[in-house]
Amino acid sequence: DTAPKSSDVVIPSWIKNNAKYWSGNKITDKDFVNGIQYLIKQKVIKIPDTKKEGTTSTAIPSWVKNTAGFWADGKTSDSDFVKGIQYLIKSGIIKI
Repeated sequence: DTAPKSSDVVIPSWIKNNAKYWSGNKITDKDFVNGIQYLIKQKVIKIPDTKKEGTTSTAIPSWVKNTAGFWADGKTSDSDFVKGIQYLIKSGIIKI
């Protein structure tokens, strides 16, 4: 699994508000996923090509939510946030 290069990642700063709300349980997993899914489809968020793998999961691991919260607070990089998004795509939680 290759780490996303910064040139492959474009995330508008206002998305951090959504990540912060989600990590603080102010919006649901479904709302967060639907929002990210929409933004990827509309090309507002640019991430490296990521394909769904074998099985589909419906549960979002806590590490993805924690990373989103750290990212929203400026404690981790865009690249780390994107790894979580890529995981959600690979597991079929985000459909693009």
